[in-house]
Amino acid sequence: MRAKSIATLTVLAALAGLYWWLWLDHRMPADREFAIDVAELRRLAGEGDGAKPDAVRFEKSSALAFTESMIVTGGRWAVVDMPVYAFQLHYPDRTIVVDTAMDRSLAKPAFLLQSFDDDAYARVERALDTAALIVVTHEHFDHSGGLAQHPRLAQIWPAVRLTETQLAHVDRMAPATLPQALLDEADALRYERYHALAPGVVLIKSPGHTPGSQMVYVQLADGRELLLLGDVAWKQRNLDLVRERPRFVTALLIREDREAVHAQLRALHRLAREQSAIRQVPGHDAGVIDALAAEGLLQPGFVLPAT
Repeated sequence: MRAKSIATLTVLAALAGLYWWLWLDHRMPADREFAIDVAELRRLAGEGDGAKPDAVRFEKSSALAFTESMIVTGGRWAVVDMPVYAFQLHYPDRTIVVDTAMDRSLAKPAFLLQSFDDDAYARVERALDTAALIVVTHEHFDHSGGLAQHPRLAQIWPAVRLTETQLAHVDRMAPATLPQALLDEADALRYERYHALAPGVVLIKSPGHTPGSQMVYVQLADGRELLLLGDVAWKQRNLDLVRERPRFVTALLIREDREAVHAQLRALHRLAREQSAIRQVPGHDAGVIDALAAEGLLQPGFVLPAT
């Protein structure tokens, strides 16, 4: 009996240790750094001819459901909403789409799909038809799937600006896929740290969540500033606590570079303290989106050309 009890306790201790390591351990080395040069971002945003965007608009086309414990290490097991967004940077004479959501064919088998708004997704699809530029914050299909599944992909392809790293890791878009013929002719976007995409818009290379992750800094014509984080942070709580997703998610599900992302979270936490005028937008946080919409900094609904 004593031997059996010892064996049982050993197994329980091992399971407890595994659970702690996979779900609760948020210790991270502090030797990785990620720098955000605000002065350089603002300088680059002023480059180029023409006006800066006059609005940033958004569409919520679907919503997933994760437990908070999947979003932030040590979080509760309560289910929380994970809305899927696309953004439209509106200029007087053109638009830029940042992230393209996912169509119903990708959303239906997606993890814990809660809802899908066909009308909102139709607006995203139509906006892609007329966008001057299309970029994605990273490869995952809830951000790139609307592009990959677009029924007129060949026609909109000249507006697409995928980075060299994103094109090298199109496998990370799975189950979405891009036609090999278009990949063969793609003109990859190459940059080292920052890239002035258009007046008022600067891309920030941020590998970690995926190899091709990037953030998008937006300076509006009236001087207000936004930083679209993609999935560097899923929720504001990741930023407030400076805490990553648990290892179960990062190591086993999404193959994330935890140390790189943690360095980015530290940098973004500092940025929020030192540059509060730059409003940060995590990838899947309805609370942040709704608050910014209430302030008028984000506008609901894409603007589409008259038909």
